[in-house]
Amino acid sequence: MYSQKAIVSRGTTCYTTENNSVVKFTWASGKRTAEVDHLTQAKEKGVKGVAGIVAHHRIATIAEIRKKLKFPTAHRFQNGADDPSLASTSTSISGNKRKSSSSATDTVSRSNKRQRSDSQKLNRKLSTQPSSSTSKTKPALSAPSEDLWEDRIYSCLVISPAGRVISEFTDIKQLLESMRDAIKAHQSLFVTGKILHRDISPNNIIITDPETADSLKGMLIDLDMAKAQNSGPSGARQITGTIQFMAIEVLRNIDHTYRHDLESFFYVLLWMCGRQSWYNGFSGNKKAPQESVFQQWEIGSFSQIAMNKKGNMSVTFEIVLEQFPEKLKVLEPLCWKIRDILFPYHEKGIIIGTPEGDPEQLYRPIIAAYEEAITDLYRLQHR
Repeated sequence: MYSQKAIVSRGTTCYTTENNSVVKFTWASGKRTAEVDHLTQAKEKGVKGVAGIVAHHRIATIAEIRKKLKFPTAHRFQNGADDPSLASTSTSISGNKRKSSSSATDTVSRSNKRQRSDSQKLNRKLSTQPSSSTSKTKPALSAPSEDLWEDRIYSCLVISPAGRVISEFTDIKQLLESMRDAIKAHQSLFVTGKILHRDISPNNIIITDPETADSLKGMLIDLDMAKAQNSGPSGARQITGTIQFMAIEVLRNIDHTYRHDLESFFYVLLWMCGRQSWYNGFSGNKKAPQESVFQQWEIGSFSQIAMNKKGNMSVTFEIVLEQFPEKLKVLEPLCWKIRDILFPYHEKGIIIGTPEGDPEQLYRPIIAAYEEAITDLYRLQHR
């Protein structure tokens, strides 16, 4: 059902089974807590809305494969910040989508977005490599105090239930209900499970069948980048997240919080309405905009994208909403409400930081805004 196309990546490959499960093979960082450990903790604490474990098997590690290998010198990578070809690997996805059918384009979209994410992560990783090479013979994996090699663990994880990514939504109600339930899942994962997801993107929010998913119409998947609350740094080298949906402060390398994930959920909603919907049958007779605001969220340096997003969430928010096709204009009030919840104004402009105190001060009004939008949509459709 899914295969990662990037050359340098976690190599994630997923298969569906006859009993509505998903089999996932991936090379995860040895410096991060394994996804199976996060899922186990979530299950033990009674987290709702996150896929459950069916089975797990650790297959191999880079450390084991390289155990007897020695390398005389460390390769010196060129700094990505100095190379224009590495500074911007993203390309517009709209051209690809206009050339094929809706089902095929969704697959292309997911592959391209995942490719861009991993390529951009790689660029930042290259820019942080040690600048000096070593003349002494090094073991295949360096000592814990060094950062020349990163161990990877190849494993197979079977989870249930299966679903389809949110970018395949076919009607507005389905989009809203799956987004609402995924945010509730995040709330349960963070508040009850004490785990922060840290990689909210369309690839990690799935539309589910309520009959096989405990009455849920949306769920949260992929805890590869997750982190237990109050735990120390993972030691992995890159900022976590998918660049188009990263929060402004995360792009500025500020410690990741629950509010940053809620900000990412908002970017997913805006992207689905203003970008993806044009290719999901909501465009009518019109073509998608040739120049999209959302292109500014995927091209350039982290600091440039952060600046673009901050501007879009303040003075140019109306321009973002103008990207919605006519059928999605009904969701503009919801977007204004969530914008005001996440980015309140003060005398110096919008606030982008995480408020102190109970996380429910953000979860509760955002979920309520979705509930109200779903109710309003139902009333509108049944006049």
